[in-house]
Amino acid sequence: MKYTLRIKKNRVFKYIFRKGNYSKGNYIVVHSCKTKLADEPDAKNFFAVCVSKKNGNSVDRNKLKRLAREVYKEEEISLKRGLNVVVMYKKDTSAKEVNYHLVKEDIKNCFKDLDLYE
Repeated sequence: MKYTLRIKKNRVFKYIFRKGNYSKGNYIVVHSCKTKLADEPDAKNFFAVCVSKKNGNSVDRNKLKRLAREVYKEEEISLKRGLNVVVMYKKDTSAKEVNYHLVKEDIKNCFKDLDLYE
């Protein structure tokens, strides 16, 4: 991910959930807000994927995370800069029922709803 860093701090997650907007898809929920440094010319995006233990065992959860990261990596060139983005899978989503194309369509629709594209 060329223009993106990972979100690691719990306080950043709380800030995004409290201050940001969200959009729901069939399998995911995308939360987003602007970063505090969004006005700088070389602003970076921050990205994270959250998957609950209710989504399956560790192999299934990691597969879901890989799918979301790959979709984001393809879409990050056309996104605005200076954003915090968190992708959360819904609790009833399993790795066996989704594939790459379903996740991609879902994430792209949520990004359009949140007006994250340039």
